[in-house]
Amino acid sequence: MRYFFIIYLLLAVLVVSIGGFRGDKFKNTPIRIFQDMDEQDRINPQQASDFFSDGLGARQPVEETVPQGLEPASIADASTQSFANDNSYYHNGMYDDQVLGTGLPIKELELTEENLPAFINRGKIVFNANCSGCHGISGNGKGVVASYGVPGVINLITSELPDGGKYDVIVNGRGNMSAFGYQIDLKDRWAIIAYLQALQYSRKAPLDLVKDAYEAGSAK
Repeated sequence: MRYFFIIYLLLAVLVVSIGGFRGDKFKNTPIRIFQDMDEQDRINPQQASDFFSDGLGARQPVEETVPQGLEPASIADASTQSFANDNSYYHNGMYDDQVLGTGLPIKELELTEENLPAFINRGKIVFNANCSGCHGISGNGKGVVASYGVPGVINLITSELPDGGKYDVIVNGRGNMSAFGYQIDLKDRWAIIAYLQALQYSRKAPLDLVKDAYEAGSAK
């Protein structure tokens, strides 16, 4: 048993002498059993580089480069995610890139009385597929995720966030909500907002305007 403790002590001293105490500072290159990409060829931000003739490490994208999955603004339409610094309300939900707006960009969406119901129904489909898991089918914030105790799920029916704010949250996320701009295209984002408008209005619409629809739904 005595030899066991002696050997154990020697092994401990050997490990400490090779690896050093945690938090110690030393100038020698540390011994790494697993490299974990600690050492790699890269250029830090704003760092010069002798590899390029102009000495600049930071490089501009090749001319006419477009991120994968996007299209140049010159050929993009409402069904795609355009690659542009467009500051219009239609593209970012803000006026002058500062003030969150309210309402739908009707002109850009080419909405009419005839196609508006189909547009709202499209919003319902996209909402149910991407948003209802957290916010609930009715948008009241009591979806499946909330039932597991996840905090911070917003009740979209009582939310006072303007339409432009909702658009911004869809694209960039907020709090515990991830950004969905990468998977919900431009027109579908506004379709979701149109559907939310319909949900909010349905909670405060005069009975005489929704009586027929209510009774038809109750009869099913």
